[in-house]
Amino acid sequence: MRQGYPQPPNPPSRSRIGIKISLLVGLLSLAKIASMARRGAVGTELLRLMGIVIGEVLLLLVSVISVDLVFYVLLFYLPFSSMLPGDYGTAVNIVNVLIVICIFGLFCRSVKEGGHFFVRTELDRLIGVYLLLIFISFFRASLREVMDWFMLLTLVKRFCTPIILYYLASWLVRDRDGIKNSIFAIMVSTLMVAFLATKDTVTPTHFDWERRESGVINQANILAAFFAYYMFYFVSYAKMYRENLKAWLLLPCLYPCARGLMLTFSRGGYIAFAVTLLYVSYLWHRGACVLVAFCLLFVWVKPDLFLPQSAVERLRGTVVEVDAGYGMVERHIEESSQGRLSVWAAGLKVIMANPILGTGYGQFPLCVGQYDPGVGGMDAHNTYILIAAEMGIPALVVFIVITFKLFNLSLAIYHYHPDKLYAGLGMGYATGMVGFWVANFFGCRFNTTETISYFWILAALLTLIHRSSPPVVSAPGAGPMPQGLIERR
Repeated sequence: MRQGYPQPPNPPSRSRIGIKISLLVGLLSLAKIASMARRGAVGTELLRLMGIVIGEVLLLLVSVISVDLVFYVLLFYLPFSSMLPGDYGTAVNIVNVLIVICIFGLFCRSVKEGGHFFVRTELDRLIGVYLLLIFISFFRASLREVMDWFMLLTLVKRFCTPIILYYLASWLVRDRDGIKNSIFAIMVSTLMVAFLATKDTVTPTHFDWERRESGVINQANILAAFFAYYMFYFVSYAKMYRENLKAWLLLPCLYPCARGLMLTFSRGGYIAFAVTLLYVSYLWHRGACVLVAFCLLFVWVKPDLFLPQSAVERLRGTVVEVDAGYGMVERHIEESSQGRLSVWAAGLKVIMANPILGTGYGQFPLCVGQYDPGVGGMDAHNTYILIAAEMGIPALVVFIVITFKLFNLSLAIYHYHPDKLYAGLGMGYATGMVGFWVANFFGCRFNTTETISYFWILAALLTLIHRSSPPVVSAPGAGPMPQGLIERR
């Protein structure tokens, strides 16, 4: 039973229901366009440009009345930003234009209501240091004669876009309704991404590199990371509202996400899923965690009983057997995994050679070949090595501190906040953070707009909840509680 300041009921008005219905219609239309785009270009270039311009002009007019609606459109669109970029010139794409429209709407709202829309967050200092180190890395890279300034600037802009979305969400979302609608948009979009990844996909009989599902993200490993980050919000809200039978209908939503992740055939994604599943079951109930751990162990020992042959081949293909003659068999790590181990070893040498400021942004593929010619031009395949190698160990420390701060904040909200909506967000975010840490050990899954934007937007919602929470109250036998939160039981 939850205790603390009661939350007054918020009966949905007709206008709120109408907004959600219109947004769902828009999301279905966006999904249909994305599905058609996978089979080829939709219409002519001129027709696409006209449709984008007309839509953005309409949203500009809507932003004067309700900037929140434009923000929800942006939330729906973000996972599709790779497949449907709407790129028509330098920095002119749909994401950037929607951000500008939201800022314009915020300005109009501040003029009507008075004051300004800028607010401070508790991550400002850490983010400021992090951005400073990024720009130092940028200028170090720009000193190289072979570096294309425009390309480098584009890479840095893409890197910073999710952080811009963090501040945009911090400025725009102001109340419980805004938080609720934002969470609704993210969960529905995640389900739509899963649906598009599975609706026309037949599980192959045998593993084939060409049959890996990339979905609307356009990259299989990143799609797997996307699911690991966001699919367990369905579990967190089923847990928070478990007294309501309708909440249990959220659990079947895990199936398309899990199947979509399986079809990516990403081993790092599989590991992230397993670890995250263990953690979310631990938050639900420790007994459930033991049961899930037993089931996962059984699946690992006898995968043929539960997984399709193609997934089993992918898992067992990490180690290959080679005939060594005279009846002997040698076991070797397959080429892809061995390449990762080699690039990690070379990446550590890059870090040791440039521990403070790194080699410069985007320079890892150019520098790693100096330490191991066999991996020259390769990606780091590890976020932590990449950040330390390109931006320096201090940047990596700041990055890890930011993630741990958000993890602790989400757990505090889950354990102590009396509002089930907020507690569910805390549980889902803490679970997604575990998936984030694991997935980024096997690849760079932290710098793509379509994958990581929700991570920063949800972080903004967490800081808003913490900032607007009622004061601490004492309770008999309660342990120390974070500032700004109250105990719930």
